[in-house]
Amino acid sequence: MWFIHVIYLLALPFASASAVSAIYSQGLAYKEASCQQACETLASEYPGRLHYEDVDTNFTIWDQKQLQTVYVCRVEPTSASEVSQVLQVLVDNWCRFAVKCGGHSRYPDDSVSIGGVTIDLGLLNTTTLSDDLTTARVGGGALTRQVFAALDPYGLAYVGGRVGQVGMGGFALGGGTSVLSAKYGWALDSVLEYEIVLPNATIVTVSETQHPDLYYALRGGGNNFGIVTAFNVTVFSQGQVYAGSRTFADDQTDRFLEEAEKIFTIEDAEDTNVVLEYRYAYSAAQNSYTMSSTQRYAEPVTNPPAFDALNAIPALSNLSGGITSLAASTSFSGPLGRTRNIFASLTHYPSVELGKQAIQIFKENVQSLGNVTGVNPELITYSIPAAAIENMKTRGGNALGIDVEGHLVINLLSVSWTNSTNDATAYAFADSFIGGFKQAAESLDVLHPFIYINYANKGQDVFSGYGEENKQKLIAIQESIDPDGVFTSSGLWRGFFKVR
Repeated sequence: MWFIHVIYLLALPFASASAVSAIYSQGLAYKEASCQQACETLASEYPGRLHYEDVDTNFTIWDQKQLQTVYVCRVEPTSASEVSQVLQVLVDNWCRFAVKCGGHSRYPDDSVSIGGVTIDLGLLNTTTLSDDLTTARVGGGALTRQVFAALDPYGLAYVGGRVGQVGMGGFALGGGTSVLSAKYGWALDSVLEYEIVLPNATIVTVSETQHPDLYYALRGGGNNFGIVTAFNVTVFSQGQVYAGSRTFADDQTDRFLEEAEKIFTIEDAEDTNVVLEYRYAYSAAQNSYTMSSTQRYAEPVTNPPAFDALNAIPALSNLSGGITSLAASTSFSGPLGRTRNIFASLTHYPSVELGKQAIQIFKENVQSLGNVTGVNPELITYSIPAAAIENMKTRGGNALGIDVEGHLVINLLSVSWTNSTNDATAYAFADSFIGGFKQAAESLDVLHPFIYINYANKGQDVFSGYGEENKQKLIAIQESIDPDGVFTSSGLWRGFFKVR
């Protein structure tokens, strides 16, 4: 029974609990002065790796909102012991912080601290293979492209992200969808072991047999339990792959959705090398809507027959793409800090009808933008394949609460813009679209409660989507290892999604 393990977790050492409690009990509010003191201490400990914000000219990050966030200082630890020392200083000073891995989140305080200390794990980026080439130890700050590049010379791969700039930390702790998920599941279920710095600055190793409840919680529980400094993940043989793309006109959308659902079913069992993603987008410059497909195959097979019916649909462009490696396809990072971004997500059971209604809801919301031309929305869709769902039951199961037959369909609304004057418009667009999409899914009785944390918007109730039992279990585990609330919504790292 899980509560027995929670009691066991309470026995973990809490070296700094008395110091934190003393500050907390005095009711001292967070003040920037405490972070100034913390930064002065860290500057003496980590010369050359402590950067004050006003002179931190080499720092960049994906989202413009986070790039413009004003912190006091940024520190770059190189080991778990240094992360522990940094955290101890911050807790002792009761200084707010945020942890940056890849920095692919969308809000200040997610990866960059508002008026506090940003712990940048970018130097924890190595990938070390085991002697038998079946596992790899990946640094908590490693990027998708760095890991694929390290494994590629050995003919190996891991369950990595679609985008090269995504960091291992947020990716794996939130779930980790991958182009290899139909064969190998999501990233969180490929992690055999975590090295984590707990809220009390203690370093522990977590696995199915060591602190099993914390192992469960880290598989989907996000940034609520500490700072993960290394992941031990499964790796496997992987050669070159196929990736193709084709764009279709708006008047072909209904036919496209029907063929796409057939391909999602093929992914489940008939051919797990098949992967399809598609995105519906609006171009203000051309005042037009398009449906673009990314067609993948996990073997070096050009024009896989699974996509023949889809490609028989009249298109705006010829099929482009070819054979490549996962390392090559994720190597491009692009410019950072140029756009402001917001995500929102919805998961549903297979339903072509809902897909068609979602397109109409998308159009209605685009029309509501009126003369605003700087807001660029797109709806990205792919499946959570049956094999990935089945794999979620391994090693005691993860925290996501997904247990269905066949596949689910996951949707990511991505909105980007460049000018802060459009912030309110973009936020309103996301809220309105997701609200209408959810209502349509409920009316068709195909809504699934799961909300993917890495795609979720502020205000979406991620942890309730895991199921009440799983949510309460996560809360109990979090309370047991973080009684002073360092990693809670009222603590020191308040960003991203908090279980309490």
